[in-house]
Amino acid sequence: MNVTILTLLVLPSLQVSFIKVKCEVEIPPFTPPNSQIYIAGNFNGWHPKDPRYILKEEDKNRYTITLELPVGEKIEFKITRGSWEYVEKGERGEEIPNRILEAFKDTTVKIKVYNWRDLVEPIKPEKHTITGNVKTFTLQSRYLKYYNPRKIWIYLPPDYETSGKNYPVLYMHDGQNLFDEAESFAGEWKVDETLESMYKESNFGLIVVGIENAREYRIDEYSPFFNQQYKRGGEADLYLKFIVEELKPYVDSTYRTLKDDIALLGSSLGGLISIYGGFKYPETFKKIGSMSGAFWFNPEIVELLISAKKVPEKIYIDYGKRESEDPLKYIEQNEKVIKTIKGTKSLKIENILIVVDEEGIHHESAWSRRLKSAIEFLFKN
Repeated sequence: MNVTILTLLVLPSLQVSFIKVKCEVEIPPFTPPNSQIYIAGNFNGWHPKDPRYILKEEDKNRYTITLELPVGEKIEFKITRGSWEYVEKGERGEEIPNRILEAFKDTTVKIKVYNWRDLVEPIKPEKHTITGNVKTFTLQSRYLKYYNPRKIWIYLPPDYETSGKNYPVLYMHDGQNLFDEAESFAGEWKVDETLESMYKESNFGLIVVGIENAREYRIDEYSPFFNQQYKRGGEADLYLKFIVEELKPYVDSTYRTLKDDIALLGSSLGGLISIYGGFKYPETFKKIGSMSGAFWFNPEIVELLISAKKVPEKIYIDYGKRESEDPLKYIEQNEKVIKTIKGTKSLKIENILIVVDEEGIHHESAWSRRLKSAIEFLFKN
């Protein structure tokens, strides 16, 4: 993934462990009056409205904040007006990559915001990229705290309308990124194209249910434990209740499903919630998969796995060697989870598949590339 890089080439001082970086942010003149401006990044769990990182208004269209950072540490960030719906965009209204800041002594940096997402016409591909039979609906929930009712995407196999068969079901997170480039945040998984191709090869049919994420509250909804450092998370149980007690019964009653052949799969925090969900509801999700799991955000997951009385029947886990600026946090935590799962006596080793992608990055393109292998392992072997 390309990034906008701001590097301050200053020789480091061996006697200073922390430095202060003053960010001077110029916002566009059409910004709504009384807007609050925030900085959000990997230093605060990408919380777009973190009260600790609200900028101070100095004069019209100019705001500042001073960050205290370890010397030479790279931070990724963007400027928001308190939501990812109101995040900064580029000069032409385009999505911009994460900004990167790296400094070695106290300094001041200048940042210019050209546009806001909600105040420009979104730049989308001219054509939607949906392939095959993909439908959407919304479902009201007793449990969801955010974006309720929630939009759901569902993919049906090519022969669904004519076969009369019942099909296994794969539940996936981040539904807006699964099927359609025009709806995705940073590219699509090509779930529909992958399954259409698999059907042509072997008549394999699978229903996929994609649950749209809660946008700026995605971190909270996908993490089972509260993260003290980032002050986020811990709401996964409500999200899983929505899937198990409301969404799955609706899907089973509306479509021809194999009610006991169900899998849960996601990436990053979606991988975390999939592993957690499978161990919390092993009789519902007998097959689970994690791609590039962000287990570092909730390392407590390891203790949960150790104490589990029941486990899913099949588990797929992968990660890439180039996940982020700090790939070790992904590699180390994934290896801890993998070691724990492999040590589970009631789970046969042939029912565990671990894939390490030497060139894998933390992006939909990498997950799309590995998707077929994950589906084949979970459903066809």
